[in-house]
Amino acid sequence: MVERFEVKLANGEVESAETLWGARHIIARRAAFDTNPLRPTNVLPAEIWKTGGGGFGGRSFVETVETVGELSQNDPDQL
Repeated sequence: MVERFEVKLANGEVESAETLWGARHIIARRAAFDTNPLRPTNVLPAEIWKTGGGGFGGRSFVETVETVGELSQNDPDQL
């Protein structure tokens, strides 16, 4: 089964990405173009879920992004 990532934004919208990087990029792009990019309340907090794998209902929680600054941090698994 193909693993994908799902992004749930604060305003209730949901978008899909093929990679974790892609999911984080969706959040960064949406925050940058929000009505108030300095306080993107329509976007943050956002949740990232992995879909298509095993587990409960075929999805598992990955992370919650609460601030734009979190998007520029290195992923500890890739260091």
